[in-house]
Amino acid sequence: MSKIGSNPAVSSDRLEARMLPDVEEQKPEGSDIDLAGDGVHKIYLHRGQLDVYNFGANSTKILAARGFGKTSYIGLHMMKCVLGMRRQMGGFVGASAKQLYTRTMPNALKVVNTLGFENFYFLGQAPAKLHWEVPLARPRVWENCVHFANGFVWQMLSMAVRGSANGLNLAALVGDETKYLPWQRVKEEVLPTLRGDFMPAAARKTEVKQWGVGTNKKTNPYYCSQLWVSDAGLTMRQCEWEKEEDFQTKDINKEIAEMLAELKYLEKHNPKMAVQLAQNDNYLRRLNLLRSQAECFFRFSSLENLSLLGGEAWLRQMKRELTPYMFDRQILNIRVMAARDGFYSNWDSSIHMYSESDAAVSDLIHDRYTRKVKGKALDSTRWMQDYETESINFDEVSAIGGSAELDTDLDFNEPLRFAIDAQANINMAVLGQTRYFEGRESLLIQRVMYVQNERKLLALCADITKTYDVFRRRGGTIIFYFTATIKQGASTAYAVEGADDNRFDRVVVRELIRLGWKKENVIAVDMGAPVLHELKHRIINSCLAFNESPAIRVCEDDGYRNTSLLVAAIEQTAVVAGTYRKDKSKEKLKSEEGIGGDPRTRTDVTDAFDDLVLGVKYHGAGKPKIGGGLRGRYRNLMIPKV
Repeated sequence: MSKIGSNPAVSSDRLEARMLPDVEEQKPEGSDIDLAGDGVHKIYLHRGQLDVYNFGANSTKILAARGFGKTSYIGLHMMKCVLGMRRQMGGFVGASAKQLYTRTMPNALKVVNTLGFENFYFLGQAPAKLHWEVPLARPRVWENCVHFANGFVWQMLSMAVRGSANGLNLAALVGDETKYLPWQRVKEEVLPTLRGDFMPAAARKTEVKQWGVGTNKKTNPYYCSQLWVSDAGLTMRQCEWEKEEDFQTKDINKEIAEMLAELKYLEKHNPKMAVQLAQNDNYLRRLNLLRSQAECFFRFSSLENLSLLGGEAWLRQMKRELTPYMFDRQILNIRVMAARDGFYSNWDSSIHMYSESDAAVSDLIHDRYTRKVKGKALDSTRWMQDYETESINFDEVSAIGGSAELDTDLDFNEPLRFAIDAQANINMAVLGQTRYFEGRESLLIQRVMYVQNERKLLALCADITKTYDVFRRRGGTIIFYFTATIKQGASTAYAVEGADDNRFDRVVVRELIRLGWKKENVIAVDMGAPVLHELKHRIINSCLAFNESPAIRVCEDDGYRNTSLLVAAIEQTAVVAGTYRKDKSKEKLKSEEGIGGDPRTRTDVTDAFDDLVLGVKYHGAGKPKIGGGLRGRYRNLMIPKV
């Protein structure tokens, strides 16, 4: 089996990936696969990716901005682990099964295919007739595994399931979109499994001879390695893992950097000596020993990959389209800070967040999207064999990733409730359902949806309908809560396409019905005049403290729900000095002015959140057709005085 690239100590902007088996093998008779070709796939690494690859730290954490090429590097790292550790098992960690199946794993495997290994792995266990090797410790269930020809298996681990890594002996860990992971649980449940599988000394010698450096940590820094990759988080919870930047092995990292700098200098001034140094046993032994002990945290901006992203023109476009807040977070990686004097003073992400159940998601994916697959693959004797097996179709699963079809917290017997905030440049909706949750009558905030610029209320209604199409087709009821601020006339028709002069609430109801919701299942609840900020502050914070119903819970963002926008806004919403009124000054900022001008994370979304909470608390379901809200007890009650 050949390896990806040459010696990692020698830097190069292009790495070669050779297909399995070795290209010198004779072409089997009757095969339409040209094994006599060179079988070399070249990939490009920009300077940032190359620095991480050459450094080769055993524990690598990458906080990279948009367009850095995080997924490409993950695919390369995955195959380095596969090729260097025969019959071992790796863990691919995700926030939820939906994230793993619809976005993370499909993207990573596309890179694996680009490297030329598309015929050397199966989703699930490989067909028995191929006689592929299996891990030293066989998985109990192969449904969540990716099985490679040399017996290495990547097992998908969902952090939405407690104890999903229990009992595993993992030789490598990879985590994509780390900001969505519960970082404390990762350290408690997943990292202790990073110990590899035992292999006798005699087997190790054969392994090193045939399959590379294998499971000797002193010579293979990929053994018991971990790679965590993410872009910048928006909420304090999403930024927890970034504290790992303070726990690097600085002395070891400095020595590695000096050794690589020496090699780089020789590459430029004496290439022949550089090759000799890169092949020197003492040099490599010391370098790999340091790598096996190194912990590195890399922070990259989009500038690292600017040449492929479009140069200065792309950067100017991002500067023009993004607000300073989002430009700082997603392009320059500047840390986020919470408001010191917050309007939502009782908010606590460790209490008010919940995770959806993963068991139903996994079962649904396997039941609906498992398809029969036919093809050819090399068996253990390296002869081409016809096979037929069952495998999950990742393309079909990815296509429904953004819809509510895989939302396990969606109850088809309860109404879907939402409130909106309409503005000239952004329209936002907060959606959820009531539930008796963890012993309390609760409001579960399930999604945040928004449209910007030329897309306005009609587009928002279309997005809601498309996302919840499975709910609509099953006859679900949708309840819309609004206050007098939504009942605007012709003079303020800025939130409706085509300058429609109807009231915004009527526009929403009419559009939902036009898009296919049954007229009797669309309920609009007029809550009258908006509540004073001081009273709203007391009521909502009392609900956050679980002193009043409904208790408020927000679903953890899995990359589709956008609830992190609401949480970020809650954490950053301050009060006017000396009062309990929201500081809404940032709503007056243009998008290019100051931090906070980003309309997605300012107080617009919290206003919709407030209306939804108060609507559920005091106006119930409007009609008790399905569910009846909180048993209808709060329907049409007046807001009490302080």
